[in-house]
Amino acid sequence: METQQQRRHQLRTPMDPLVSLAASFLSAFSPSSREHGTTTSTILLLPLPVAAARALSVLRRLALLATQAFISLFFAFLSALSPPPPPPPPSLAPSLPPPLRGDRAGAGATAAVASTCVERALGHVLWVASRLPVASRKYELVRGLAERLLDENNVGARVAAVTRAALAGAFERTLGQLEASAGGEWGPPGMELAVRAVRSGVRWWRPTVAALEGNDAFGGPAAEKLAAELLWLGQKMAECGAAREAAVQFGAASRLGSRALVAEPTLQVALLRLAVFLLRHANAAEFEQEEGKAAVAEQRMAMLRSWLPLLCRGSNGTDAPVLSGRERAEMVTVLEELIEKLRWEQQEEALALWLHHFAACPDTDWPNLERCYTRWYAESRKLLA
Repeated sequence: METQQQRRHQLRTPMDPLVSLAASFLSAFSPSSREHGTTTSTILLLPLPVAAARALSVLRRLALLATQAFISLFFAFLSALSPPPPPPPPSLAPSLPPPLRGDRAGAGATAAVASTCVERALGHVLWVASRLPVASRKYELVRGLAERLLDENNVGARVAAVTRAALAGAFERTLGQLEASAGGEWGPPGMELAVRAVRSGVRWWRPTVAALEGNDAFGGPAAEKLAAELLWLGQKMAECGAAREAAVQFGAASRLGSRALVAEPTLQVALLRLAVFLLRHANAAEFEQEEGKAAVAEQRMAMLRSWLPLLCRGSNGTDAPVLSGRERAEMVTVLEELIEKLRWEQQEEALALWLHHFAACPDTDWPNLERCYTRWYAESRKLLA
């Protein structure tokens, strides 16, 4: 008898929540076996008040389960709006490119293999130097090694070409890392504002998401170090005659230029110095040697379109002006000459861009292109007459 009762008790015990819920719902309309004995097989309906109370209890459970499921789905949706955690940093030792095929014989094949090895070895040093933090005690060693290898490469045209290729690759890679750290890839400005509003709600509901997401401000020691590396690489490229490649790549980084407007002041200083350095080279005669006039004008316009707003808004720096008075005057002259070398409609676009950003920043009066603007307007009026 005891064994049969234990079996019945095991049969009454739910094996999962669904069975438990079904049993609870059935018990709302039928009495328990304890009240009417274990031998009866007739289902007796409970009085209406008791059945209603049990049904209400079951409905309350259903409502709680539905509420819990809705809340879980809601926070899963909010979590999807937050950015994923940053990927792990790549290894400091990049994989070697595949070796050249041995189908070429003679001195030409040997020279090709040697140039590839030199470029690859120099690329390794530049890559490690860009990845090491400044606080690392090995940073100065690797940076000094890179300086020494670059200085010793001035021994011929072939070696100089290898140096330019390695520096251009390092500049492109470092610029890509800085652009990736900038974020801000949300399409139109309205979409970015909407996403920021939703993220503000997520931070209020889930502080852990806010901790993962971090601040919307663009900056930090890592970004400042990348910007300093870009300036150093640009200077080295200028020394070996490859400043044009650096200016073209930097001008094409339009998203980085827009994010620089909301960057931390110390990062703005580093990017502003880099922009001033490359704008000077974009105005030089060497910039026009390899491309046609239309392509050169478009590349110069890309430089102004991406970085002229930063010159208008970030020229004060943190505690002191970024540029001296003489450097500011020289840069105004460079900008005027650069704009005058553009096509007529490009000049209008550049001057309108300057006017809007210059007027929107009340803290600085530089760069003042009023003279260039009035001169262009007078020439346009003559064409109209």
